[in-house]
Amino acid sequence: MRTTHYYQTDPLTVRPWLYILHDVRDIQLISRIHEKHLLSLLSNHPAVILHGARQTGKTTLCAKSSLADGRKYINFDELNNLHLALSDPDALFIGKGRVTVDEAQRAPEVLLAVKRRIDENRKPGEFLITGSANILLMRTVGESLAGRAVVYALPGFVWPELERMSFGGTLSACLSADSLETLVAELPAERRIPKLSLGEAVHRGGYPVPSMHPDPVFRAQWYDGYVQTYLERDLARLSAVENVVEFRRLMGMCAARNGQLLNAAALADGLQISQATARRYLSLLEQSFQILRVPAYAVNRGKRLIKAPKLYWSDTGLASHLAGVFSLGDLLSDRIWGPWLENFVAIHLLVFVALQSPRATVSHWRTSDGREVDFVVEWGRRLLPIEIKASPKPVLSRLSGLNAFLDTYEGVPFGIVLCTCSEPFLLSSRIIALPFEQLLLN
Repeated sequence: MRTTHYYQTDPLTVRPWLYILHDVRDIQLISRIHEKHLLSLLSNHPAVILHGARQTGKTTLCAKSSLADGRKYINFDELNNLHLALSDPDALFIGKGRVTVDEAQRAPEVLLAVKRRIDENRKPGEFLITGSANILLMRTVGESLAGRAVVYALPGFVWPELERMSFGGTLSACLSADSLETLVAELPAERRIPKLSLGEAVHRGGYPVPSMHPDPVFRAQWYDGYVQTYLERDLARLSAVENVVEFRRLMGMCAARNGQLLNAAALADGLQISQATARRYLSLLEQSFQILRVPAYAVNRGKRLIKAPKLYWSDTGLASHLAGVFSLGDLLSDRIWGPWLENFVAIHLLVFVALQSPRATVSHWRTSDGREVDFVVEWGRRLLPIEIKASPKPVLSRLSGLNAFLDTYEGVPFGIVLCTCSEPFLLSSRIIALPFEQLLLN
């Protein structure tokens, strides 16, 4: 197979990035599960802000999908557009109708011009605005477009997107079924066989370039470049980090502790920095879409509950690289495989709840005596507890947390155990074990 090389120059750092792509005939655009939801938002609101971490595919989604239909495209990679946005932003939109503004973080002043246009003629779908994670941009959005725009964060690929499979069907069935009998009847009989194994999907992560590349050496080089650019450009532009080496060590420590309760004091002690600095660094990682906090379930029914959030990464590929888990064999070792599976599921659940209208939520549940449930999906008055197990045959005696949750809260007809089994099976009259593929690829 022929290999094609090309360079994409980063316009701000003038650093060449070498992307190695296979024969161009094999390159296909991957349909994003977010497209329909974004179209719905545009049909109801004057402006939609699509933001997220760098390299998650925002530009491609806006320019190469149905989101591009009938819209004028303005990209601030073009110096003429950037100059006009900085000097006379209102001129950008004269005679253009519906507009997509890409990379808005390079000229946040343009958002004031967007505000004026909306106030003059408020119509749905006039502006689709993208921006990579940038705290200053989001401050400007809050100040200038409050009540005029909705904000949606675009993550990297999830497993079903890479497999060109559907997503959310089984989760929706779990939230709507009033009993295990009903759920079992609705589960599809056909088993989905993915091209990427579960372990490979976790190790590659969801950033489009590395997730679709088979070479682990290339992926490692890509992640090194991504981290360097993130540290040197995004954080340096904010003047928010005094010690980049210190911050980089915090990233590695957070990656090694994914799936654990977030403890800023312990992180500060490990790095020998102040707790205030550790908390500020954690806030920067979260606001730039690198880490995720899953909050504790808030309803107390007579039990003493742990209130600390759990820490996850927004991309398991990048996180495993930061944690020094460079090979698939290392990832699959008994010691760490469970937390990485938990992180992988957290990403998918957070994508699922973001696509629901009204929006659902994800939390975790833990009591002071050590009983816990990895995830609780809440939609309206419905609760769905989900426990993650890295074994193919979870046993009921090790599910005390899930049973305790079912005993504590009303209106919870059953709980789910996700495991590496090949077929669904019942563990009790109110707990069912499902393969990861069953929940995430249907």
